[in-house]
Amino acid sequence: MKPFHLILLVLAGVGIATVISMYGNTTQYVAFPDAKRIAIENPDKAVHVVCKLNKAKPVIYDAQTNANHLEFYGFDSLNNESKVIFIKPKPAQFEQLEKMVLIGTYQQDHFLATEILSKCPSKYEDAPGAVKSNK
Repeated sequence: MKPFHLILLVLAGVGIATVISMYGNTTQYVAFPDAKRIAIENPDKAVHVVCKLNKAKPVIYDAQTNANHLEFYGFDSLNNESKVIFIKPKPAQFEQLEKMVLIGTYQQDHFLATEILSKCPSKYEDAPGAVKSNK
């Protein structure tokens, strides 16, 4: 075997090993029941859950008592409801969010979110008097 072919073979092996190692560290988008199942199999594996705030139930947040504790109920993309506890300060305009992505793990009776990724819908609404394109 020529040295050039040997080097290509080694580089291909390194590339495959890199892809496999990165795949193990990726998080999955799941529903709340799947997050529970994954937590049983691997308690430290973080997952992503697309969530919508249940506005019929109260949002519990008291910045004076503990600014790093937010509790609310949310529906996942399959309409499963779960209690969510977020361990950082409440995001700005939290109650107006249409959808959010929760990153975290499922605990005994709730989803423990370490991050909330959100976009405020008002940011994408047309400004008054804006000219609309017909493209």
